[in-house]
Amino acid sequence: MTVSRRRTPPASDFLGKLDGFYYWDSYEAPLRRGDLAMHEIYLALFAHHPRWALWLLDLRDRIVAPLGLRPADAAGPGAMEIKPSYAVGDKIARFVLFGQSDTEIVAGGDDKHLDFRVSVRKLTERGAARVALSTVVSPHNPFGKAYLFAILPFHRLGVRTLLSRAVAAGRV
Repeated sequence: MTVSRRRTPPASDFLGKLDGFYYWDSYEAPLRRGDLAMHEIYLALFAHHPRWALWLLDLRDRIVAPLGLRPADAAGPGAMEIKPSYAVGDKIARFVLFGQSDTEIVAGGDDKHLDFRVSVRKLTERGAARVALSTVVSPHNPFGKAYLFAILPFHRLGVRTLLSRAVAAGRV
């Protein structure tokens, strides 16, 4: 399915200005299920990781545990609590919900090495419904920058895979 990289993330009510982040990216795909609530679109993406991504998250947890970093919670989808609605501060899939509206959900996490946010946003551009998945990251120290550099190739592949699999399966 068609997943494309955006030049910039779409405007967000929750993220602020892009120049406040060390790294950002954004990808988009067709949205054929515009009837879904934002938390349903978010879960259509993040509750369906491919096995290789779960394996990589588990490997990441084993590598960084001795460094005192929190685990990524790479348990399979059956271990996730899926609820009919979410409030700011709730855990949604693997992340904490920071903000939500009728067109966007922002979730993420804060750690001693970096903070990150993931925005899932419904868009209508040039008459076409799209879903945009954007990530912003703020490292706090050289370890955070090194960690980000090491995971970026996997992150980019993972984001494109989550979007394309959700479109192909008819979840979004």
